[in-house]
Amino acid sequence: MKHIHLWAMALITGSTLSSCDQTWSDRNVPEAVKVKFVESYPTIKRVDWDRVDSLYEAEFKISGRERKALFGEDGTLLSYTEEIEEQYLPKRIAAQLQQEFKSYKIDEVHRVQEGSLTSFVIELEKGTRDIWLRFNEKGELLDRSTNAATPIRKQSASLLPSSSSGTTTEDLGAPELRWDLPPVLREVSGIGMLHDGSMACVQDEVGTIFIYNLEQKAISQEIPFAGPGDYEGIAVAGENAYIVRSDGTLFEVVGFRNTKPTVQVYEASFPATINIEGLAYDQEHNQLLLAPKGYDPKLKAQKGIYAFSLDSKKFLPEPVTSISLDQVQTPKKGKKQKSGYDVLQPSSLELHPTSGEFYMLDAVNDRLYVLNREGQISKTVDLDKKMLRQAEGLTFGQDGALYIASEGSKKGKGVIHRYNNSL
Repeated sequence: MKHIHLWAMALITGSTLSSCDQTWSDRNVPEAVKVKFVESYPTIKRVDWDRVDSLYEAEFKISGRERKALFGEDGTLLSYTEEIEEQYLPKRIAAQLQQEFKSYKIDEVHRVQEGSLTSFVIELEKGTRDIWLRFNEKGELLDRSTNAATPIRKQSASLLPSSSSGTTTEDLGAPELRWDLPPVLREVSGIGMLHDGSMACVQDEVGTIFIYNLEQKAISQEIPFAGPGDYEGIAVAGENAYIVRSDGTLFEVVGFRNTKPTVQVYEASFPATINIEGLAYDQEHNQLLLAPKGYDPKLKAQKGIYAFSLDSKKFLPEPVTSISLDQVQTPKKGKKQKSGYDVLQPSSLELHPTSGEFYMLDAVNDRLYVLNREGQISKTVDLDKKMLRQAEGLTFGQDGALYIASEGSKKGKGVIHRYNNSL
């Protein structure tokens, strides 16, 4: 029995999608597992089931507290996990936490039982950083990780992020520069760096490109291209600018810096659930890449990146990249998930100017991801929500610096931050 995996499996809270249906009923659970569950917990009438690889997880409550039981296919009870209050930690563990981690806040405590082995898993928080610790009953530290955003993978099934997963957690650090945007850009939704060092911006409601001069900290030009609409992203390719509406419709503004640019509109036929927010120019393949905040039901436990060919001026029929949601760790406590797709809700997409990697913002879940063209996540950042209230825009400077734009509150201002660390 691989205890180091089983205790962690029992703590998985939906970040691993089942290989069949995302929402399970007991009809999907082997009879031997159901019989063992009833024998072990005869008073429980309400239970949620999920599958983790070939194992079956039951989530339920006793006295208002969450419990999890993990079973093998033959009905063997492998582990039992219960959330407990901090005061019930063994004294040696409590003392060690007070001595070594007194600057951290205890977020959750779980007691895990695997056969005769009892362990305690504590999640600590400090700003945007998390630490997971696992102790035995004697107070000895068994596992520790600070990789707060490393994905949980089905094959390792570990809540403690695995250093061997190939994914790392990075830190943008403090921004080098900040710009407070004018009121008309309070709902800034997309940005693109121009060759003269100005920033092309769009916002949610107005069909206008705003050219923002970073040196003068002021709008230098306004370029109307359409009427009111839900505009989400902008990409610049040579003398032309492209803006995407949330339904996937593209607006091509030919010679957008000219006195009278011309506008072409390309209608998309995405599902109503798609909600496109990210748009990037892929110079190597002469195409635009579109990232959906929503989803296409046909892709099941994946999200796609779609393409629009600038040669044929047509949308490609299939995604050019698929991102498996198994890679994405469930957002922190407090984020309500309506479906399994909500763990990843891209709000902006850009290609790194030298590595060619995808940089993807997720404003809902306060994250930044770095992915390769095969859709594999290599790096993750938990964004500081106090600094980036709703990160909607992303672009790179000619020197490789990273720029992130965030919407403001009703009384606050939209902002642009510049980071020298582009991961």
